[in-house]
Amino acid sequence: MKGSYELAVADCKASIAMRSNYPYAYNNLASAYLGLRKYDEALSAAEKSIQLKWAFLWSHLNRARALSGLGQRESAANEYRATLAIDPNNAEANAEYKVVAAQVAGPSDKLRPPTVSPSAASLETAKPSQTVAGPTGRRIALIIGNSAYQSVPTLPNPIRDASLIARMLKAVGFSEIRVETDLSRDALNRALLDFSKATTDAEWAVVYYSGHGIEVGGLDYLIPVDAKLQTDRDVDFETVPLALAISSVDSARKLRLVIMDACRSNPFISQMKRTIATRSIGRGLAAIEPEPGSLVVFSAKNGETALDGEGANSPFAIALANRLATPGLEVRRLFDLVRDDVLTATGKRQQPFAYGSLSGSEDYYFAVK
Repeated sequence: MKGSYELAVADCKASIAMRSNYPYAYNNLASAYLGLRKYDEALSAAEKSIQLKWAFLWSHLNRARALSGLGQRESAANEYRATLAIDPNNAEANAEYKVVAAQVAGPSDKLRPPTVSPSAASLETAKPSQTVAGPTGRRIALIIGNSAYQSVPTLPNPIRDASLIARMLKAVGFSEIRVETDLSRDALNRALLDFSKATTDAEWAVVYYSGHGIEVGGLDYLIPVDAKLQTDRDVDFETVPLALAISSVDSARKLRLVIMDACRSNPFISQMKRTIATRSIGRGLAAIEPEPGSLVVFSAKNGETALDGEGANSPFAIALANRLATPGLEVRRLFDLVRDDVLTATGKRQQPFAYGSLSGSEDYYFAVK
């Protein structure tokens, strides 16, 4: 993927060399720089496209994405509003605008929702400063974002994704949210153990993990930031089984939910030496069958990989954040819609998938009507 973006940058620069006032080439150059996460260059290219009177949606959307990548949230939100003034029904702009709004702490006049059509307005989510009515009872969550891997390149988005999901769970009334980032194996084990103890009198228990994961021999594992994984044998000693994350929510009385945004293309696989011929190393994660009453959601279907996205958050995190605060959206329906949103955002390259089952005698809402 990186090589494709670099080729796109070279092609756009060649076009600009032949025709320096070609706004479309600058807009494409901005898209390519976003893919490389070179946000300063992307911002410059997008602004040049706009200056050349290419005042269409994609130039403004690229400018908004670059500002978001640079951490300039309020400016990014204003640029998303300019984008939506051009096309109020654009799904990408609406979704990304709401994510940026949720990342800005506290209310701001600059973050007023844009005037949009009723269909787009129905997707509006709560900002962290708002509280949407949620079910009564104790609802708790453990949010983990592993970005700073020591033996492979850093994953930029998991820490940001963890922060975003934590904000949205707070918005819908979760009473306790523990956020942990860049955990070693020992720290990850400890966090899951502590959380399992905290769930004993909880109605809902939710674990959200964003980072690298791996499937070996038909079993799934979370990869801590200190893992080296030089051989397949190292998996048993350097990772944490997904089964432990599932076990950590077992004591909750009603909803037991584990969300795995851990199906990214995994650099560990290419460097691991095979020492056990019968032990397979899979692409993505393997399908699982949790105990009845539990739900495990993967950001990509078993055997597939998830995308990190071109902006400050992954497509899965954006879709999940957008849907969490929708009043009256039952949890099974919620994840169906998250799947549809991600399929649309990724051009059907990524399909989230839910495993397990919940009792049909009760409905579960993150936010009630």
